[in-house]
Amino acid sequence: MIELEKERFQKEVLCPFSGQKFTIRRVRFKEFMIQIGGLPLPVATNVQEVMDKLREKTQAGDIETENKIVRFYISRGVVEPKIWFGDEKECPAEQLYYEDLGGDLDYVAGEIIGYSHEMAGLKDMENFFRGTGARAPGPNGQTIRTETLDPDPAGNS
Repeated sequence: MIELEKERFQKEVLCPFSGQKFTIRRVRFKEFMIQIGGLPLPVATNVQEVMDKLREKTQAGDIETENKIVRFYISRGVVEPKIWFGDEKECPAEQLYYEDLGGDLDYVAGEIIGYSHEMAGLKDMENFFRGTGARAPGPNGQTIRTETLDPDPAGNS
């Protein structure tokens, strides 16, 4: 029997404004594109074109598109506590009403987006070529100098 490691597929985040903890999961990008109308078919003919249109909408302050994106990622990416998007008066006691979250809503959506599209081990690779964790790729030996050194500074051969 294979033992599942659920913690590999979920992540806990702590919201900066309220201090509320959320457990999130990854969301498929393809599903996101279909949901927002970016992929009318199973695969877009020009994904870059779709992404450019989406970027234009969000940069132009299209609140409707932005809210649709946040709601999509929150509704699919939050494991617990669940967030209620319906009428506030009908919000179940074990769920949080989305408008009560304020800025935490955008924070959690951003965390889900980042988590959904990050590849395992990719962050560790950043330090391979640069950063504080970078190490010399060669053996631990004496530094090779670029200038020519006189074998005997006293001139003795």
